Amino acid sequence: MIGGLPDGALLCIGLILLVFGGEAVVQGSMKIADHFGMPSFLVGFTLVAIGTSLPELGVVLNALSRGTEESVDLAVGGVVGSNIANVMLVLSIAIILGATSKPDKNLREDALMLLVATGVILGATLLGEFPAWLGVMSIVSMGAYFAYILKTREEDSVDEGESWIPGGMGIASIAFIGGLFLVKYGSDFLIEGGEGVAISLGVPETVIGLTLVAFGTSLPELAVTITASLRGVQGVAIGNILGSNVANVMAVLSIGSIVGGGIGITDSFMDFDIWVLVASSGLVACSILIGKGLSRPLGGLMLVGYAAYIIRLFVGS
Repeated sequence: MIGGLPDGALLCIGLILLVFGGEAVVQGSMKIADHFGMPSFLVGFTLVAIGTSLPELGVVLNALSRGTEESVDLAVGGVVGSNIANVMLVLSIAIILGATSKPDKNLREDALMLLVATGVILGATLLGEFPAWLGVMSIVSMGAYFAYILKTREEDSVDEGESWIPGGMGIASIAFIGGLFLVKYGSDFLIEGGEGVAISLGVPETVIGLTLVAFGTSLPELAVTITASLRGVQGVAIGNILGSNVANVMAVLSIGSIVGGGIGITDSFMDFDIWVLVASSGLVACSILIGKGLSRPLGGLMLVGYAAYIIRLFVGS
């Protein structure tokens, strides 16, 4: 218990700090990138996707610093659960709100990268560990993909939006650094509170990670996706989810594995959760790749499926 606060309060405060911290880092980064003249599509794909994955990264690094099996289970569950929530909850909402346009070449390439990232985390789960060498390979692969899209994709007409931060580089830098501090302390509170809640409810840390932590760390993606969908910027709405899921695996877990010399993955993920992630990600990617697009009935089906998945987690625990 930190500062005498109950575990539930710590969990909520941690989630709030993570969301606002991630937003501050994204906005500060966008302002800084604009100052240096980076192309808007690259800013959108990299900074938005990676920036909305900062809460997951903060939780993973904090868990590794604690070194306990319980905290690592909670962190890995947060990444797996966040990817499931991104596809079955956030993307479903985007589809229902109208992000159903026929996919173009760029989106198909992003869908292929999603399949690669999903294959990486599936392989790591089968191994029972996300080893450091796999982390290095994943980061190199992700960097190569970013270099590829920088070289091949022309500046398009999609408006990724401007940062709401006023002023120049000074305020942007303060927002960026302040956001990192919020992410750091938010992850402290979240893990401390999450472990306490798990003990008090009598459920495994993996379940807390797959549900409460996953939903909280998916809030940035949800905010970006709903905004883009309501504005009719369908490519951003869908691309944000695909990019964030790629970043969660090939950046977040990869950095964590390098820092920690590998991340242990408990066998419990093999029972059900990893297969839900593989099935949902595969369904979305295949729908994009075969050119059928993402229909509202598919969005509704995945939304119902996500509700059933959450119920099953708590009933099964």
